[in-house]
Amino acid sequence: MRRTSTLMLYSGKLFSCSRLFALPALLLAGTCLAQPDPQSVVTEVDLNRAKQESRTSKPRELTVLTQTLSAEQIDRAVLNRLMQEINSEPANTKARIGINDSQLQELFITISNARGFINGSEMANVRAMCAVWNESTTQGESRIAEAIAAYKKREQLTQTFIAKYYSVVLFDLEAILDEESLPLFRDYMNDRRRRLANAGMTSWGSPVQNISAGTDTIEFHCRTN
Repeated sequence: MRRTSTLMLYSGKLFSCSRLFALPALLLAGTCLAQPDPQSVVTEVDLNRAKQESRTSKPRELTVLTQTLSAEQIDRAVLNRLMQEINSEPANTKARIGINDSQLQELFITISNARGFINGSEMANVRAMCAVWNESTTQGESRIAEAIAAYKKREQLTQTFIAKYYSVVLFDLEAILDEESLPLFRDYMNDRRRRLANAGMTSWGSPVQNISAGTDTIEFHCRTN
C-alpha cells in the first residue's frame, strides 16, 4: 500500500514537472506569435517615408522632345494634308468634297502657292533666344526663362501671321466652290482640324515648353557661358 502511494506521488511529481517544462515553451511560442514580421515593419516604414516625400517634394517637369501644333498652325496643316490627298487620291478627294476636275485643280494651285509663300521662322526664333541669353545679366533659371520668353514671343509673331494669312487662303478656296460642295468642304476642314488637334501632331519648332526643355535647347543653339 505504501509502495503504491509512493508511486502515485512520484507520478504526480512527474506530471507537475512536465507541466512546468511545458509552460516556458508555451510562453515562448506565444511571444513568437505576438512579434510582428520584421519585413512588414520595414515595408510600412518605407511606405510612410515615400508618402511623406511625395507630399514635400516638388513635382518633376515633363520631358518634352518636340512641340505640338498650336491652334494657329492647324488650318495650315489641314490644307497641306488636303494638297497631298489631291495629289495622291484625286478621285476620292473629288467625291469627298463634291467637286469637278477644274475645281480640284484650282484648289491644288491655291494651296500650293500658299505653302510656298510661308517660310519657317525657326532660325529667327533661335536668334532672338540666343541674343537675349547672351545679353542677359541674370543667372540660373531666370536667365533661361528670359531666353525662352524671347523665343516664344518671336514664334508667336509668325504664328499669328500664319493664322491670318490662311484665313484669307480659306476665303479664296471657298470662293472656288459652289453651293453643293461648300458645306462638304467645311465639314472636311472641321473633321481634319479635330483629328489633327487630338493626334498631337508635332511641329518643327524647338522644345521650349519648360525650364528643362529650354535648357537643352539653349545648350544646343546658344553659348552656355
